[in-house]
Amino acid sequence: MVTVTRHIKAFIFFAILAGFFLTGFTSPIFSQTTGRDCFNRIFNAEAVGHDLGNAYLLMYANLFSYENQLNAKDFADFKKKYQDLFAPLGIYRFDFVNVRKKTADTQAVVMSNDKVVIVALRGSEASFNGKFSPAKFAYDWLMTDFNFFKKRIIWWGFGVKVHQGFYAAMDVCYDEVKKQIQSHLSGTPKKLWITGHSLGAGLAPLLAYRLTEDGIDIQGIYTFAGPRIGNKTFCAKYSKKFPDHQRWVNNNDLVTKLPPKAMGFQHFSAANNIFADGHLEIHSSEMKGFGKASTHLPMAYIHAIYQLLPLELRDQLPVPPSLHANDQGDSELEKEFNSKFSD
Repeated sequence: MVTVTRHIKAFIFFAILAGFFLTGFTSPIFSQTTGRDCFNRIFNAEAVGHDLGNAYLLMYANLFSYENQLNAKDFADFKKKYQDLFAPLGIYRFDFVNVRKKTADTQAVVMSNDKVVIVALRGSEASFNGKFSPAKFAYDWLMTDFNFFKKRIIWWGFGVKVHQGFYAAMDVCYDEVKKQIQSHLSGTPKKLWITGHSLGAGLAPLLAYRLTEDGIDIQGIYTFAGPRIGNKTFCAKYSKKFPDHQRWVNNNDLVTKLPPKAMGFQHFSAANNIFADGHLEIHSSEMKGFGKASTHLPMAYIHAIYQLLPLELRDQLPVPPSLHANDQGDSELEKEFNSKFSD
């Protein structure tokens, strides 16, 4: 009975959280004028562990993986605008994955140049063209984020359990993403990098784990605003396989505290924590205190990381879009979370 009650409370909270995203997640059309060829000049494809320039560029790729950030009319328009934005930054080839099946709806960008292949997995959406989309809400929130029961993955080892909704969202696109990755990796030797924000950060580790099981090497994994995705057994196996995973958390982002530990979920690595005063602690312990809603938005992450860049590096990278008025915290949302799920 206690477990069922916790799941009901979590469902209610996620519904409130989704409502927050309906009103705080649109962006004006953005025109990029700086950072030319930075994915060739600045991105360190050979990096192991923390690299601040890589973190910024990967979060930049995640930010614009959301259709609303480009004011895209549909997926075809999104693809065009994404390519138009990133081609001057030194990306030569693009492929896009857009899979909707009965169990999930998942989007990803696979892009590359002569030295790196980057996979950016899109996070949760609940609106389209600035309006509530029942289909997007149903797939990304009800069927994926809210589906926080644990799934046993026996082929990954005895006792391994992961977030059922995240696994389903990764599974529906896996074959297509793997095919595109293999195509991009062919020819000139390149390093593979995987990234995601929010829901995308929940999918990225599962995708990475499965790819390595299929014999595909991964150079780096950077996730931002990621929720907990597995039990203790999975997290132990994952951290052994990917000891250099970079997990970014911005100022007590409340989504990084979900699903609650009481439900048996854990994080698989220490965090790169950006604190309220802007300072960064690499490989740090989980933040204490109340979770915050406003710090979860991708715009909040890109600006927080940009402020960490040394001035000489900023001059060589694309400037983030301006923060806008509706990227504000929701005090009632935060109060609801902290009263029910702080741990």
